[in-house]
Formats: sequence, C-alpha cells, structure tokens
Amino acid sequence: MSVAAIGGDTIAQVVVETPAVVEAPVVVEAPTVVETPVVAAPAVIEPVVVSPTYIPVPAPQQEVITPAPSTGGVWVAGHWDRTPDQWVWNQGAWVEPPFSNAYWTPGYWQHQNGQYVWEDAHWAAANQGVVVAKPVAVPEAYEEVVPAAPAASTAMTWQPGHWEWRGTWVWIPGAYVATAVPATTWVNGAWVEGVDGWHWMPGHWQE
Repeated sequence: MSVAAIGGDTIAQVVVETPAVVEAPVVVEAPTVVETPVVAAPAVIEPVVVSPTYIPVPAPQQEVITPAPSTGGVWVAGHWDRTPDQWVWNQGAWVEPPFSNAYWTPGYWQHQNGQYVWEDAHWAAANQGVVVAKPVAVPEAYEEVVPAAPAASTAMTWQPGHWEWRGTWVWIPGAYVATAVPATTWVNGAWVEGVDGWHWMPGHWQE
C-alpha cells in the first residue's frame, strides 16, 4: 500500500498486484508402437517317396566336367532323384562343402517295414570329408566284364567301374550311359590339391 497527498488530504492508494499465471506443463504422450507380428513362412515339406517294390535307379547320364570356378569348390557329379511319379536328373555342379568333414552321397532306396523309401541326395558327415589333409590311397580297381550294349534309341557308351571317395571308398559299378558328347574320354577320379587341403575329383568324362 502507498500514501499520496491530493489537495491537502491524505489518500491511501492500494495497489493490487495481478498474480502470475503459472502455465500447466504440456504432457506429450509417446506414440503407441504396435508391433507387427512376425509370421513364419510355412516349412516346405518334401513328399516322402515310397514304393512297395524296388525301382532300379537309372544309369547315370554322360556329362562333361566344367572348369572349376575356384580352388575351394568340389565337383558333385550329376545324379538321379526320385519323385512320386518319375526320375529326375540333376546336372553335376561345383559346390562348396557345408562343413569340413562333409561328403556327398547320391540318393538311394532304404528298405523300411516291408517297403522302399527314397532317401534324397545330401551332404553327410564322416571322419573325413571330400577335403582331407593328405591324399588317401585309392584301392585297386575291380576287374569287370563289359556286357553287350543294350538296345536303345540313343547311342550308349560304357562308363567303367571306379572308386569314389565319400569319407570312405565306395565302388561304383560300370554301366552304359547315354552318349551326350561323343568325342570324350573317361578320366578316373584323383586327388587335387587346393588351398584348404586335398579335394577328391570324381571320375568324369573329359573332352
């Protein structure tokens, strides 16, 4: 309060202060994050191929090996796979083994509960895979009697029996194969040195 003199009279002057306005804090709400559920892709289930009787695997097709794209790959020879209705030929290719002691095994029939179940070609594990620290001696080849060529609409050539390395030695009997490339020579399998060890180069046709 203040006092002022006006015309000899004393008048008390009351000053009323306006109270300060306190603004309420603005609350900013965090946006609600709605996570999109992850839907797993359905697993692809290969049909199980079952036969009441044994169906012979066709003779391999003649194929010429291609140049190696790198020193780390190994050659996987062409092989037959079985579907519920027919045989399907898979061309040979250069691939990288999935692990150090991996070896490749073609498809085959398993006898289970009085019927035959087809086991697809796959990589398997062994004490030693297709890549080894040092070459393993190749066993002596078996002597084979070459039979007469079968009657066929296409030219056939004899592919001799030979040893293949699949973590251990496996004998592949000789068979007639369709002549896809006539001017070729059969070359037995051999060990080839690579950057990570010795790779087994399977028997193949070579121009």
